[in-house]
Amino acid sequence: MRSITIEQTGVSLVREPLVRPFGFKGMQINELWQTVAKVQTASHTAVCPSTQSVLWADAGVFSMYTQDESNLLMYRTTERALELIRGRSFERPDKLIKSLIPELREFADAITHTAVKETFILNSLVGVDLALWSLYALENGLKSFDAIIPEETVPAMSESHTMLAHIPLVSYNVDEREIRRLLESGTALLKIKIGKDPAWDKERLLAIHGIAKDHRTPLTDDGNVKYYLDANGRYTPADLESLIDFADRQRILDRVAVIEEPFPEEDDTDVSAYPVAINADESAHSAEDLRGRIALGYRSVALKPIAKTLSVSFEMVRAMSEAGGSFLCADLTVNPLLAEWNKQFAARIAPLPGMKCGCVEVNGDENYTRWDEQIKRLPARLTYTSPRRGAFRCTQKFYAKSGALFDTNGWNF
Repeated sequence: MRSITIEQTGVSLVREPLVRPFGFKGMQINELWQTVAKVQTASHTAVCPSTQSVLWADAGVFSMYTQDESNLLMYRTTERALELIRGRSFERPDKLIKSLIPELREFADAITHTAVKETFILNSLVGVDLALWSLYALENGLKSFDAIIPEETVPAMSESHTMLAHIPLVSYNVDEREIRRLLESGTALLKIKIGKDPAWDKERLLAIHGIAKDHRTPLTDDGNVKYYLDANGRYTPADLESLIDFADRQRILDRVAVIEEPFPEEDDTDVSAYPVAINADESAHSAEDLRGRIALGYRSVALKPIAKTLSVSFEMVRAMSEAGGSFLCADLTVNPLLAEWNKQFAARIAPLPGMKCGCVEVNGDENYTRWDEQIKRLPARLTYTSPRRGAFRCTQKFYAKSGALFDTNGWNF
């Protein structure tokens, strides 16, 4: 591939309000900043938005500042990244992105007055990263998502799913009526938030199972709706063993596809003996972190190319694939353009245990006040499609139009 020189960069910002406050890790947000990165060569311009989520990326930073202050700190980190790449040349975006992380870590530590998590830096780089991959495609005449996948990652992204199971979020306050609506719409995999309290979690799981147990779906191996339990690091090993024993006694365990991040990320408990796949998310900041989790018995990972960069996600999917694991693509309540990037990634990776197709989480439509207006910002050749009967369709047109991700979009400035 040719050497590409970045001549100009720029950054802009759109603040997107949420329909209602979104709670996470005992705190909440009421808007998400869409930081828009522009990268230019002598011949082409690429623009891509990212969705900042400081609360997800580094709850410690978020707790030290107001919502606006923490968002501004991440925005400044993105701004610094764009300053660093101006005038530089690269042949592949992932190598350039990786080279930025040490200096950005030093910068972010200084402006936040704390040692930030690597996910803080990666979240700040998403728009820059996707703009660089778009520029890479434009400069090299590449016309599809498949064409930008690094050669060494191709074997790990060799699936071509015809459907992607949509993963709706069942948070603590989602009521029975809404759960029934989701199931009646064809949902095959429910993402259930746990971690509120071990006893409460058991009753919550039992109540949801009581609603879901008789629903059938063509998207799973046994025709049953599956459960994806997300503990957000709030369990102890004893709590997890108790939950698994409870699910087994209630004959629910075979419905549990994965349990995500049961322990705090500093916990190094070996999970290989558990009779259900344990899924890594926040603890896997990088491929190196993920390899550490794999050594502890983690058998799946929530990939977030829209939150941890496409570059890092390519490396992570390769690491888990080599270990024989499985995947899903998780959301960060991102805008529709990032949701389309996520779908393209999810369409090519191995499904979760018990699932017949890939899995992708999209919840922006439920949470943004101006979701329909954001859809209007998509490239002209991209049409956003909602799930039907619990799944997004991956048609020939879906794959053929993947190169439209690199087109001019309405986020331009």
